[in-house]
Amino acid sequence: MNFAWIGIGVLVLAAIILVSRHSEGMVGGVTNADFASLVSGVALLIVIGGSMLASRRFNVGTALRHATIWLGAVLLLVTLYSYRTEFAGLGARVFGELVPGAPIAATDAEGRIVVTLRRDASGHFGARGTIDGAGARFIVDTGASVLTLTPATARAAGLDPDKLTFSVPVETANGVTFVAPVRVGRLEIGPLAFHDLRAYVAPPGALNDNLLGVNVLDRLASYSVRGDEMVLTGPR
Repeated sequence: MNFAWIGIGVLVLAAIILVSRHSEGMVGGVTNADFASLVSGVALLIVIGGSMLASRRFNVGTALRHATIWLGAVLLLVTLYSYRTEFAGLGARVFGELVPGAPIAATDAEGRIVVTLRRDASGHFGARGTIDGAGARFIVDTGASVLTLTPATARAAGLDPDKLTFSVPVETANGVTFVAPVRVGRLEIGPLAFHDLRAYVAPPGALNDNLLGVNVLDRLASYSVRGDEMVLTGPR
């Protein structure tokens, strides 16, 4: 029997359990740190003890070599777990660079969700999200008082533009246009979720992108611009 593979299996299973329950801080009444130490010791005993049982002649040098290798593996596992938040943030940031508009999510010291948006090539802060389950791209526009959707996005979200009344006048860069007032059940930007929002649907040809207006930003604890990044901080 290959006890090394059993030890690896124990470590992998422990890693999965720790990652899935790290927010709770406990595993079966034991702290995450103690659980990691306990499992590491068990895995080490399985490998060394198993090797001793499987071998008719116990070799001290071989046992020490195996112990050193497994101690290194245990330390690596503990280190990766300790810096899981930093690694997750780094991965999200790399993904955000590779996929323009992808929100970069994290959690601040107060436990609030923080989403960072990168400035795109056109100089806008774009974000990919969903509106009532339909995928959409948004541009943050502090000049727009209300969330405003293109006809295509509205239709994908279950709102038929042909049945809407375009009766509300709004000022745009091209003059006054008339939009249709609607209600949106759920808007998501990464892990940030907004419910029961007032929104407008623009007439055909008036918008190229959906506008994330001030009525959405006002639901946040705060929002700020830092160079080429906009930071959206959700409520607690």
